Amino acid sequence: MERDLRTLLTSVRDDAPPPRLSVDDITAAGRHLVRRRRRNALLSSAGGGVVTAIAAVTAAFMFAGGPAALGPAVDPSSLPSAASPAPTAFAAAPPFTTTYKGYQTPSYQVSDPDVVTVAYQESAISGSGLFLDPSPAQTAAQPSVTNRTGAPGATPSRIADLTPGGSLVVYRPDAFDPAVFEKGGDKLQLPHGQVALLAYAGSGSTSPSGPPLAGKGAMDHGEMVPTLAWQYMDGAWAAIYWSSWEDVPPLDDLIAIADGLSPAAPRPFPVAFQTASPVRGYQLVAVSNGRDLLDEGEIVSAVRLSPTPARLPIIEPYDFDNIGVLTLAVGRGDGNSKLAGRLECEPDRQHCTKFLDSGSAYTVASTVGLKNPSGAQLTQITLSIKPQNLDNAESWPPATKVFE
Repeated sequence: MERDLRTLLTSVRDDAPPPRLSVDDITAAGRHLVRRRRRNALLSSAGGGVVTAIAAVTAAFMFAGGPAALGPAVDPSSLPSAASPAPTAFAAAPPFTTTYKGYQTPSYQVSDPDVVTVAYQESAISGSGLFLDPSPAQTAAQPSVTNRTGAPGATPSRIADLTPGGSLVVYRPDAFDPAVFEKGGDKLQLPHGQVALLAYAGSGSTSPSGPPLAGKGAMDHGEMVPTLAWQYMDGAWAAIYWSSWEDVPPLDDLIAIADGLSPAAPRPFPVAFQTASPVRGYQLVAVSNGRDLLDEGEIVSAVRLSPTPARLPIIEPYDFDNIGVLTLAVGRGDGNSKLAGRLECEPDRQHCTKFLDSGSAYTVASTVGLKNPSGAQLTQITLSIKPQNLDNAESWPPATKVFE
């Protein structure tokens, strides 16, 4: 390998911080704990006597022929059932279905899956105790962001002072070719026994070779970053991609993120809109809560469609800027009454925006890398998008039901 990745990522960066408590502080806290336990024991003894006396009187009253005992005030059948136990193994779920939830490590937050494709699920990783929108429900609660003209404007982040780290990509079984890691990777042992591979890799840095979404692709090694990959179940890989060399965490943190991945009950990824008529000739490629569409404003929910079927496996996440897709989305506006009901189309960009009657939401249809549909078709597609209640993500239909 070009560099010894393990040495670079395990090097000591800073001295350990001084202890927060002194020996005297710890001794005093121990004495206080002993006194409190003694006081609680005395109170418990006294309370126990009172309870015993009350129980004796109650029993005597019942045996003396008191009124019949009353039935339960609440019908047990109406009580909520116990929560289903978390699965102990990952399920081989169909595409556009999530199989894990977000989690916290000592230094990083991993969001719920917020981009789901035909090949993988993806989560944002961030540090400094801040995190990107982890779920469609939290996305729906975010305030709108607009530019000075009132139209949807780009924003680099939804949370001020956010420190984005990287992405966790959980590939579906047989959807990922680990050749890059197997040929030049450094083997590591994860706490739960899995073997991980540390290698230089990229995340969507180049478009796949051949037709859109077809074939394994070819890596561009000009901007490669240390990346950790491992099998989380038989035939299925996950990888932690980072944005740049400067941001890559120490190896212990990468291992902690990998070790934190655990299964959850499979859940179809929802979409916050439906279409009045099907988009013929296109197949569902990806669904997201808008994190991957920051240039479109405050997107709440989006789908990407392609006329070309996806061929698997792939060697890295898709770069949607370099493959032909039709994107449909719904976002939040600022309630500007002057924009209410307006339809704006840019034929040269193959991009249309329709503001709803209230001006508080808008729909988007756009294409990248496609000659079709025509401008007239794109206008019709934009007008056909019917948003759901953006404040109630639980009511949104599964994307696979809307775009069958």
